[in-house]
Amino acid sequence: MSKKTRQRRLRRLEEPRGVDLAVQAGMTKSEIGMVLAIGLAFCLAVAVELGGTTPEGTLQLTHWTPWRDLGILQTSAILFGPFPLIAWVLWRSEKDSPLSPSPLVALLVFASLALQALSMLADPRGLHLVQQIAASPGATSYFSDAVRIRSLAEWLQHFHEIPLGYHSVTHPPGPIVFYFVFFKLFGPSAGATLGGWAIGLLGSAGVAVMYAFAGLWTIDRRAQLTASAFYALIPALTLFFPEFDQVYPVLSMLLVFFWVKAVGASAVKPALGAGVVLFLATFFAYNLLALGVFLAYYGLHWLWRAQNTRPAWRSLFRTSGMVLGVYAGLYAVLRVATGYNPFAALHRAVATQAVFAANLHRAYGPFVLLDLYDFFLGAGILAFPILLFHLRRQFRQWNVRRHDLALTLIGLATILTLDLSGLLRGETARVWLFLQPLLIVPVALELARVPWRWKLSIFALQWWILACLKAKMTFLNP
Repeated sequence: MSKKTRQRRLRRLEEPRGVDLAVQAGMTKSEIGMVLAIGLAFCLAVAVELGGTTPEGTLQLTHWTPWRDLGILQTSAILFGPFPLIAWVLWRSEKDSPLSPSPLVALLVFASLALQALSMLADPRGLHLVQQIAASPGATSYFSDAVRIRSLAEWLQHFHEIPLGYHSVTHPPGPIVFYFVFFKLFGPSAGATLGGWAIGLLGSAGVAVMYAFAGLWTIDRRAQLTASAFYALIPALTLFFPEFDQVYPVLSMLLVFFWVKAVGASAVKPALGAGVVLFLATFFAYNLLALGVFLAYYGLHWLWRAQNTRPAWRSLFRTSGMVLGVYAGLYAVLRVATGYNPFAALHRAVATQAVFAANLHRAYGPFVLLDLYDFFLGAGILAFPILLFHLRRQFRQWNVRRHDLALTLIGLATILTLDLSGLLRGETARVWLFLQPLLIVPVALELARVPWRWKLSIFALQWWILACLKAKMTFLNP
């Protein structure tokens, strides 16, 4: 076999096997009814404040209590505005039309940002709450640490030694540097406010990134728009505004996207992109290192598809070398320019996090399940039954060579591996937010097959779950 033939065969391995949604059956009416029943039961449980502290006070189903009452109907009325936009995009995606998806995706991005803004108005403290959370030493501590910086280069050089706030000390310097820029440009009050809104905008941009990310699974535009629309409505994206956790899914989607493209085609540009994103990810949040599980699983899967040939191994090593080369090169430039020591910073963060984790007393046994529950709560609960129905249908149509099924299973295996490892325990609705895209895409593939009127019902219930959680649970306090 010639070298060119081998290269063409390797490139074909990365091509997405588009799911033909028109010929595949979706959920049955009884299954849809079960999804709706589960969602309504969950809303009722939230309304009557079930699932808080146990009578002994030793265990909580979720971390987001004590309860509050902003009024479910009042909160729903405030948050209603963006939903018709989302519904219209879903309806428009059903039409056979040459209309570009770009304006539809832009509407979904706007709807996501509007939900975040309106969620602030649903709180009695109003929009000023954005500034309060951003500037709070307890809620984030990034801005409060940023205002104490005198020389950025000197501060980065001694970053691993400087006393930092509660959240800052377990993170790389990226979030603090982000707020430092806004503080220098706009001052203490406006800097915190505008920095908070910038985080919300970046988080909403994930709705657009999701459209391309879903393209790894399918080239069906309807499914991709469904994924973007569902992502815009996951509660965690709105309820943790303005937190950097909203932005981390953007980095995780880009890293996975570039890695899959680079490995499949041994292409330089995606590998360079993956290296840059990996640098940004580890400069802002160490928990994103957990995505290495996905990268490793996908690399092994690709080698298996390529029949474990020597050219496949060379391609994988070459791609990995380019990614790590860019990643290490950028840190080398930063080290030369500022003296920043990423290894010392990581060592302190891991040691500090170990102390924090021990003090939280999150026993392995119960939290293996409770962390998964909290993760699905961040997705809005409906994702769980939809995912189960989707997996059952996929296993019935099992094809070991299907690219979309492989991505789904690798993504879910990544989530389960992180859960079973116990590395990131607690508050997983927030801490695991960067893993939500791996859940949302298979859920959206199932929803894309649902008839329009039932799809609208599921999305309406997803929106109402968001409203109920906002009205009854406390997720962020300055």
